[in-house]
Amino acid sequence: MILYKPGAQFLFKGRLVSVDHVIIRRTGMWVRLANSDETCRPEDLTPVAPQTSRLVDEGVGRG
Repeated sequence: MILYKPGAQFLFKGRLVSVDHVIIRRTGMWVRLANSDETCRPEDLTPVAPQTSRLVDEGVGRG
């Protein structure tokens, strides 16, 4: 299950974005992106695994 809660991070068009809030309209569900005027469909977002981002932040795997 994917949660679209405020602050959740996803990949969208090759960049890391955060969710601001979810909008439910007659045309379906839309996600408003934080620090932007952009909205998108949930299927356009790719979840970011918390374990992966933590490993990158800690420098794991660097030789």
